[in-house]
Amino acid sequence: MIPTSCANTVFDIDYEMLYSKGKRYILTDVDNTLITYQEMLPSEELLQLRKKLSQIGFEVHVISNNHGKRIANFALAFEAKSYVSSAHKPLKWGFKKSLKHMGHPKKSKVIVIGDQLMTDVFGATRVGLDVILVKPLKLKTEKWYTKMNRKLEEHALRGIKKINSEAYIEIMNLKESKND
Repeated sequence: MIPTSCANTVFDIDYEMLYSKGKRYILTDVDNTLITYQEMLPSEELLQLRKKLSQIGFEVHVISNNHGKRIANFALAFEAKSYVSSAHKPLKWGFKKSLKHMGHPKKSKVIVIGDQLMTDVFGATRVGLDVILVKPLKLKTEKWYTKMNRKLEEHALRGIKKINSEAYIEIMNLKESKND
């Protein structure tokens, strides 16, 4: 349940470095990773990032626990290559379905991006994928079940602290940082 790395936002990730290290597929969460729960479609800034990712050479896919219509509309506007909604993260099947949509690439070529330890990080690491944890965009708009996951994260962090103090410090620094 330990992320490969952390970043304040999706805009702070060094995508050129990821590409140079062999990453070719981005599998990203939507809610509170790319947009808030209040938003429905990608911002202009997010669309510019999507364009940059294509220019670098990435194939971008979306995975979300949210319902089909919301994610389908977002994925279409974001020009995602594919999407999996109602993925039931951290269960493996949503990630496996995403890998199938990608054509079953080597797992070392995939990077997952998400804002939750309990769903995105835990799910990705369970199937052997690297994952970047980003700071959630807007905690106040989260659903009750996501708020419950955030409470479970506190318990998980105690375990992470015992086995990997560097990862614990990086996650805590992310939690304490402020988004602009």
